[in-house]
Amino acid sequence: MFYLPVGIQDIMKHYVAKQSEIRSGVIFEKMIGEQSLIFVRYHEEIKAYSGICPHQGAKLANGVIENDAIVCPLHHRAYACKNGYDIKSHTVLVSFPVIIEGDDVYVLVKPISDSRAQVTKTIRTIDNLPQPKGVPVLGNLPQFKAENKPKMLEKWSREVGSIYRISLLGKKFVVSTNPDFNINLYKNRPDKFRRFGKIDEVMSEMGIKGVFNAEGDQWKVHRKLSAEALNARNVQGFFPTIQEMTERLLNRWLKNKGAVVDVQKEMMRYTVDITTRIAFGYDTHSLECEDDVLQKHLEKIFPMINKRITSPIPFWRIIKSKEDRALDKALQSLEKTILEFIQKARKRLDEYPELKEHPENFLQALLVEKEKAGTFSDQEIYGNVFILLLAGEDTTSNSISWTLFYLTQHPHVFAKLREEADTVIATAPYIQDVDHLSTLKYAEAVSMEALRIRPVTPTLFLESLEDQVVDGLKLNKGVTVMMQSKVAQTSDEHFTQGGEFIPERWLGGSDLPLHNTDVFRTFGAGPRFCPGKTLALHEMKMALSMIAKNFDIELAVDPSEVREKFAFTMFPDNLMLRIIPRKY
Repeated sequence: MFYLPVGIQDIMKHYVAKQSEIRSGVIFEKMIGEQSLIFVRYHEEIKAYSGICPHQGAKLANGVIENDAIVCPLHHRAYACKNGYDIKSHTVLVSFPVIIEGDDVYVLVKPISDSRAQVTKTIRTIDNLPQPKGVPVLGNLPQFKAENKPKMLEKWSREVGSIYRISLLGKKFVVSTNPDFNINLYKNRPDKFRRFGKIDEVMSEMGIKGVFNAEGDQWKVHRKLSAEALNARNVQGFFPTIQEMTERLLNRWLKNKGAVVDVQKEMMRYTVDITTRIAFGYDTHSLECEDDVLQKHLEKIFPMINKRITSPIPFWRIIKSKEDRALDKALQSLEKTILEFIQKARKRLDEYPELKEHPENFLQALLVEKEKAGTFSDQEIYGNVFILLLAGEDTTSNSISWTLFYLTQHPHVFAKLREEADTVIATAPYIQDVDHLSTLKYAEAVSMEALRIRPVTPTLFLESLEDQVVDGLKLNKGVTVMMQSKVAQTSDEHFTQGGEFIPERWLGGSDLPLHNTDVFRTFGAGPRFCPGKTLALHEMKMALSMIAKNFDIELAVDPSEVREKFAFTMFPDNLMLRIIPRKY
């Protein structure tokens, strides 16, 4: 029991919950004003801590309890339930006194004054920012093509500075490659910033509503389920699927020995087969068949999402082009297919009620949540499954492809990757046990280095929800900030030889003194970090170790002919590899 003088205690004491609601092994969140607090049990004692990770602002309520520690969902820092201390980073969570009165739990929180001290600084406006040279009326639009948009933002940053403005048909945008400025925006989502409104507008128009484009309270509902469905424990359960698809990739390449392949398309098949199985139990067999209908629909849809989001004028609402008509047909067919899967999944849950405790796939988990809380319509379930397909196949396939490109350019790295694969995998052709994935330290370093130097989602557009000042820059309600992460991730200011592909920097103990992982934003930061990080790394390590173990790879074109192309994500165009079965 914790006592304060009556007057002070009444002011600072806040009701939290019944003791029975705060369960062992589960993180309980309570908002006190605008503060997120989390409550956990350590043995029989209830502990209260700040709900925001001090590292990069992730919501700890989206994490898990493992080994008596609160594990951050973003970078997996582990804060002891006993005292909030993370032994690796030597940081500690702010703790709060807990009061137990009967079955009621209270917490003591010091009120935060609106008049708290602030650093006095000159307030700038968008008009004070530098701007790259444009043309009358159109502004910077002629240079801002959909397929090279991220590269132009990088180029302009080198010309005019890390925070600047651009004009597109008279509309002003802020662009920031400054990681310190950007982290403030990440941390203030979803309350003060949301995704660029046009993203939701375009996707909702296509009938897609899910965790990616939802905002506010609606996002919190979608996010909670997505984070649970893709947590570390569940991802371990997906291993047999990843293993099966890795075997299919192995067999496909063994049959095509010595052939030249478009590796980005090959990796797309690999990740599509994994993602559709995980999403709703459907097997596309795209590694075994050339003409999967679902795959062809997805290939039409994803580039058109990017094209519409970046189009300054929605011509498709006035007159439909051939591409627009093909998109409508693909969307209708995909929606019909997924809605049929929803009905099949619902029937299976009715026939086997025990699956409600251990859903077989993402779709079943959504249906169970809908039954519990009534929070999802079938259309929202469709939207979340669609978004898992979008994120799961596009980003991971492109990341594996870029990694293979760098491996062809750095034979010594490929040799070390193969040496590790030979040691860990031994006589098998690929990893046989999910626990062995964690021993692929070099494969993970190779993956992280490729993700650092070639982030497939290098830009994020956020829209200000209110008039506010961020680091001395006034942002009016409705202003869009284009945040670019690649500049900082490849800068010598944050990483020694930042533009070079050196996986050893991720292993510790290297002679590369600068290694500022705080600017590594490939998976985002703050409350809306990517919940699929663990799954993506599992797929990358599984594929890369199998390839290194069983094949030699050669770039079949000149490196200069491999181009960055942007179509919702950044992918390698014309990445042609010769796949040669390894000779022992």
